[in-house]
Formats: sequence, C-alpha cells, structure tokens
Amino acid sequence: MTMFKPNLRVERLQVTARGAVVYDEQFHTGLNIIRGENSSGKSTIMDFIFYGLGGDLNNWRESAIRCDTVFLQVALNGGTATFSREVSDQPSRPMRIFLGTIDEAVGARLEEWQVYPYSRGAKDSFSQVIFRFLGLPEVQYAETDTKITINQVLRLLYADQLSPVEKLFRPQRFDDAITRQTVGELLCGAFSSKFYNAQIRLGLANKEFDLADAQMKALIRAHGTDGNPLTLEWFTAETAKYNAQLESTNDQISELEEKIFHAQFEDRLSLNDQEETYKRIVQLQATIARLQEEIDSLELERADSLQFIAAIDEKLIQLNQSDAVIDELKTLEYEFCPACLAPIDNHDVEGACGLCKMAYDPRETKARSLKFINEFSRQRKESLDLQNDRASEIELLREQLATSKSLWEQASRHYQIAVRSPTTELRLKLRELNRSAGYLIRKIEDLASKAGVIEQMAGLSKTTENLRIEIDGLRATIDAERKRNSTQVSKAKTAIADLVVKFLKWDLARQSTFENAETVTFEFDADRIAVNGDSFFSASSMVYLKNSFLAAFCFAATQDRSFNHPRFLLMDTVEDKGMEPLRSQNFQKLLFKMSQSAASENQVIIATSMIAPELNVPDITVGEFYTHDRRTLAF
Repeated sequence: MTMFKPNLRVERLQVTARGAVVYDEQFHTGLNIIRGENSSGKSTIMDFIFYGLGGDLNNWRESAIRCDTVFLQVALNGGTATFSREVSDQPSRPMRIFLGTIDEAVGARLEEWQVYPYSRGAKDSFSQVIFRFLGLPEVQYAETDTKITINQVLRLLYADQLSPVEKLFRPQRFDDAITRQTVGELLCGAFSSKFYNAQIRLGLANKEFDLADAQMKALIRAHGTDGNPLTLEWFTAETAKYNAQLESTNDQISELEEKIFHAQFEDRLSLNDQEETYKRIVQLQATIARLQEEIDSLELERADSLQFIAAIDEKLIQLNQSDAVIDELKTLEYEFCPACLAPIDNHDVEGACGLCKMAYDPRETKARSLKFINEFSRQRKESLDLQNDRASEIELLREQLATSKSLWEQASRHYQIAVRSPTTELRLKLRELNRSAGYLIRKIEDLASKAGVIEQMAGLSKTTENLRIEIDGLRATIDAERKRNSTQVSKAKTAIADLVVKFLKWDLARQSTFENAETVTFEFDADRIAVNGDSFFSASSMVYLKNSFLAAFCFAATQDRSFNHPRFLLMDTVEDKGMEPLRSQNFQKLLFKMSQSAASENQVIIATSMIAPELNVPDITVGEFYTHDRRTLAF
C-alpha cells in the first residue's frame, strides 16, 4: 500500500510502574481494536497513547497515575522512533526521543536519548522535532510568535470520552477560535512550507526594514544638523572642494617660501608638523591592515559556512529522497542478477534483501535517516544564526575601515604638503596662510570622520531598498499561496463533508435527518458541525455524527495526498452516550472497510466493549479481552 505523507503510526506501547512493565502490546497498520468490559482500563490505554504522542494530559485516572513512564514506539513517515514521557499530574511535561525501537532503546546509553521540552525556547521543543520528522510546517499564527504544537494537532485526532459530543476538538485550557481554525486548515493541507516560510520571512524582513529605517533616521539626526544630505555624492563634492582650496593655499605658501628663500632669509623651519603627521599615517596604516585582515577572515568563514549550509540542504533533500527509494526497493524481487544475468535462488528468508538475501531491517535505515534529518536541521539553524552574526560584524568593520582609509588619505596629503611647504614663523602672511591651510585640513578631517557614516548610510539605503523589493515579493507569494490555501481548504472540506454524508447514510435507521442527509457543514473556529442546517440531535446520534466527522477527515486524507492529516485516528467514543451495540458494531465495520480500501497506509485505534463478532480476530484486535479481574494494567 502507498504511503501518503505525513504519516503517523503507533507500533508498540509499553507502560511501567515502579520499574516493572504493566502493559506491553504491539499495534498494526489499519484498524486496531482494544476490547474489554466497561471500566477495565481501555480508556487508560487510549490516554497513554495520546500522552505518549505529545498530548498535554494532567487529569489522570486513578490507575494511570500509579504508573511511572510511557514508552511509545512510532513510525513517522516510515522511520521508527521511541518516545518516552514520565507520568505526572503536572502539565507540559518534556519528552525523551530515541531513534529506534523500544527494544533498542532499553539497551541504549543515556546520551543516545535526546530530551526535548514541551515549549520551544533556547532548545527545540518535541513538537518541532515531531513536525520535522513528519514534514509538517511549524505554523505560526495570530501575528505572534505562537506556533501550532503536536498537542493541538492531536485534538482533532483523538476523540475521548470526556470531551463534549457537540464539539469537534478535544477541549484544552485557554482555547481560542484562531487556534482551532489554524489547526483545521493545517490538516486540510493549507500552510505549505512555501507559504509558512514566506510568512516567517516577511515578519523578519519587516523588522529588519524598520530597524534599518530607524538607524538611517538616527544617523541623519546625529550627523545631518547642518542640513546637508549624508550622501556619497555630497561627500565627494565637499571633499574635492576643500582639497582644491587647500591645494591653492599650499601653492601660495610655496610661492611665498620661494620668495623668502631667494631674499636670503634664513628663517628656521619647523619639522614638528611633519613628524606628527607621519606617526599618524603609520598608525592608520596598521589599523587599516588589521581591519582588512579581520574582514577577509570573516568573509572566508562566511563563504565556508555557505558551502556547509548548501551541503546540509543537499543532504536533507537526499535523506528525504532516500526514504522513497528505500520504500520502493524493498518491494522488488529479483529473479536474475542485474550484473551477470545469472538466476538468483530464493532462500525464503523473511526480511532479507531481495538481491543478496542477507538479513535486512529497513527500520534501522529509517531510524538513521530520522537521526540525520534532525541533526542536519539543527546544524543548519545554528549555521544561519552564525551567518547573521558574521554579517553584522563585517558591516561594522567595513564602516571602521572606510573611516580609517579616508583619514589615512587626508593624513598622507597633509604630510606631502608639510614636506613640500614647511611652516615658518617669520612672516605674518605665511602664518595666515598656514592657519588657513590648517583650517582646511581640519574641515577635510571632519569630512573624513563622516566617511564611515556615509558608508553606513549607503549600506542602509541599499538594505532598505533590497528589503522593500523582497517584502513586495513575499507579499505576492503569500497572496498567491493564500489563494491556493483557500482552494485547498475548500476542496478538502468538500471531500470531508461528502464522506460524512456517506457515513450518516450508512448508519442504522435511528435518525431521520441522517437518513435524509444532503449537506454537512462544519466550522473549525466555531467548533461545530451541522447536518442539513441542524446541529442538535439525540446524545447517541451526536456521538455518531462527531465520530463520522473525525473518521471522514482521516479517510479523506487517505485518498488525497494534498492533506496534511497524518492518516491516524484515536477513538474512544464508538459506544458513548447510550450507543446501542448494533449501531456501534455497524460503525466499527465501516471503519474497517474504509481503512482496508484506503489508497494510503493508515491507522485507526478504537476501544470498545461491544466488538463486532466478525472483527474479533487477532489481525484486528490488540491484546486480550480485558475484564474487571484481568485489566489492561497488570500491577
């Protein structure tokens, strides 16, 4: 069977109490039925699965709170991982993740486990890691830094007995309409990575633009008090003007000095100015060399890092592609060697390679793939953060370099002038000319001090222009993707509604509105569903309607790969609110039929005390039939 992604499947659940295993069962693809008498602990197992997957659960049943740890072996897009969480009545507990099976995890070293918090911060949350493994975008909503978590997704994947039957979502504290709307649309296939990345980048680009704009205004306030524009054109024109005036003044000094010499004046020339200017030149040369060396070093590091990031991106693409290749190759059977065309004997070794017949476990390859995806994604994020730091440091160094170069040029000109036209103290005219030259030199030096500001202003102007272009492009992308999202959500909701109508018509003749169902409408934000415009039915019919919606959502996703639904459903309500056995059993058979005929791999886990006789077989059931004397948890 094909696997549409994202795809989530529970493979094994193990629960311990005081270090001893009190529950350990395997699960399979398709319909899984946990059966037993009422109050035998079936709902406790369903809660453990929800909690093990990352659900926020702090209202534990009496027997459950006696347990220590939940171990859940899951398949995430085909790759195996083990989740572990300590049972606690405190909310928002962390999760430990091991990339492998439960058996492998038991013998693993402590450092082979990774611990992730419930909420993201300095370290990734376990929701971010799970979303990464499933290929789900980390959707940000409500114009805040708030992101959808795995707990919020599970609210549309788990129907528990304590949730109101008229609500689509499992309730949570601090619930709001925008969260429900975002989760529903995400599972319908909205919020592609392109849309999400554009949204996130737009927020950052707007902040960068506002920062650059504020910096430009601050520079203008601090350095533009004389009303002159802080542009490169103005700086070049002003510098040329003062240099021309200085050159003219120095020519006059040279003429006067020549006259004094020919008139046989023996005035003593002062060399102090030459010495001080020379020292200044040497200092500035050292500063320029140091700054250039630091810039070259950072540029080299940035180039190396860009190559490293590109290599990581390529590895991530290859890892994702490798999963598909592995899935295809494991189904091939070779009759002849592709190299020499000799017949290949069939050794009938279960789980062996189709070509070399060596023992082969594709789950190990999948687990390694998940580990590499997580590690490379983390390294990529760290590298991008370092790139931003390097860019800021390079910009600062370039500003300092521009200022130092301008000061060096002015000092060099001043030194040449001082050598060619030494100052003298013998003539008033000469002193006046020297004072004029000094004034012009100070003006040029003042301009040089603004070279860094000019460079910074030019950089900021270019940055704001580039950001403005980028922001326009991002908005266009978001608008296009928003239209695509709207089309996708509309298509998905139509498919779900059509399937709900079928479930209602397949129901036993208990509710006339269901028999005559024509339209089904539902709203994620309002958290309600209606049939032919009516939302109020008997309690058992409300349960059937809610179950039909959740099942239709799951099975619509198994027929259309454009959904972001993980093709997984956890249902503890097939016999809630006075549901009669025949009606419940009919629904169970519908679930089995839909799961078997689906285009994609899927998993539906239900709990019941009134299992349909034809479904009471080992290939469908999980564990034994539990009773009051033999409960699910064997303390």
